[in-house]
This record gives sequence, structure tokens and C-alpha cells, in this order.
Amino acid sequence: MFQYAFGRALSVKNNSELKLDIHSLGRAREIGNIYRPYGLALFNINQNLASLSDIETHRKPVNLLTRIKSRIKNTLWGDQTNLFKPEYLNQTGNIYLDGYFQSPRYFEKVRPILLNEFTLASPLLEYGSKILDQIKSSQSASLHVRRGDYLSNITVKKRFGPCSKDYYLRAVSKVKAEIKGVKFFVFSDDIAWVKTNLELSEDTVYVSNPILKDAEELSLMSSCQHNIIANSSFSWWGAWLNQNLNKLVIAPTPWFDTIDYDPQLLPKSWSQLTK
Repeated sequence: MFQYAFGRALSVKNNSELKLDIHSLGRAREIGNIYRPYGLALFNINQNLASLSDIETHRKPVNLLTRIKSRIKNTLWGDQTNLFKPEYLNQTGNIYLDGYFQSPRYFEKVRPILLNEFTLASPLLEYGSKILDQIKSSQSASLHVRRGDYLSNITVKKRFGPCSKDYYLRAVSKVKAEIKGVKFFVFSDDIAWVKTNLELSEDTVYVSNPILKDAEELSLMSSCQHNIIANSSFSWWGAWLNQNLNKLVIAPTPWFDTIDYDPQLLPKSWSQLTK
């Protein structure tokens, strides 16, 4: 979503066509062999998939000759950090973007477009629709707890660092203190851990369910009035897409343990608690 958002911002700025290279998304990724299938098709995005010939034209340079050709074609190879580089926003011409681009400063000017495009292309089915009705009829707060690979994968755990139980306890306490009658909606890959370790009210709704697609969970999360997020791009987007002008968003800091990132990754209006 970060990559699409940056590409979309450049396409709008330059009045140019945006194509998506999804050919590598079916393979295991380098970090922790995490499988990340393409999922943006579930949104109302400007989906224009690049062909193999399109990609070959801008394939990453592997020798001096192809490096020279890539410069002529104005290919941009973004580095694999999460730092904001304002010069990237000045790129024009035929560009191939390769990087994370995890900063809202890349796409804040096209926020209205993204709010519209990152909506579900198909309506929620019965289970999701019932959850949405509960969210809309209450002082709802999403609570996202990511564990999984953040604990089981040594490399991922070292770089990202999972949020502690204490972080969630403090976040829940803060929301309860500031939002009267708040009702929590839990999104997690480890619901059992949440039920065992966090003292939530009896009317708490545990949303995550195999029948829901990732995009549907994210959409439900963004529909909540308030958000408690993990240091995960999944719940970051859930909070960023939340259009409640008076929303309370609680986010963990530092976002990464051993990776540099844009200090403005977390908007100033969001409350930050040590994770």
C-alpha cells in the first residue's frame, strides 16, 4: 500500500500512467521467507498491471551497459530503507520504483484520492457486514495485536520488535480514560493471546476470522472511531484511513528497533507510547 500510494502520488503530479509490477509477489520474500501475495485487487485502486515486456524495459541494471541504459531511461531504484527522501518527489519521465517508501510525506497531497481508492471493491459478506454495523453503532476502537512472525522469526523479531503486553495495557487504559463507553474490536493473528493477557470488557468483539480477507479486516479497522495499532503497516493504514476527525490513535514507539525510519511516519496527532 505504501508503494502504490507513492506511485499514485507521482502519477498524479506528473499526469502520467501508473503500472504495477506484481510478478515477484507470488514468491517467498527475502526477510523471513514471508509469503506476500498480491492483495490490492480487493480495493478500488487504479489497477494497471505491468507486462513482462514493460518490466524488462526497466529491469534492475546488472552491468555497465544496462546501468547506462537505465540512466537514459530515467529509472529510479529506491533504496531499501524507510527514510523519507524528498528528491524522489521531483522525479519525472519513465520511472521504475523499487523500494519501501514508508512515509506519508510521499503521498499526503493525494490523500483524498487514496481514501477513495483504498475502499473495498466488493461489499462485505454477512459476517463482515454484521461487524461493521456494530462498529458504526458504538464508540468503537480497533485494537491490533500482531504476533506471529514478529516472535517466531528471529530476523524479523530483531528488526521490528513486537509490542509488549505492557504497551497494550497502557494503550487500553488510555482509551478507556478518554473515550466514555468505548467498545473494543480486536484484530489479531493470535486472538487466544489477547483473551489471556488483556483484560477487556465482556462486550469486546474479536473480529479476526479466516472468512475475512485481509483487505476486509483493514477496512473494518479503518471504520472504527479510534485505533490502537501495532508497529505494523497493516494497522498503520487502518488508522491513517480512519476519517474520524476526532479520532484517538495510539501507536508504539520506536516503530522499528534496528531500522531507521521517517520520524514523521507517525502523524503528530497520534499519541505515542513506548512499546
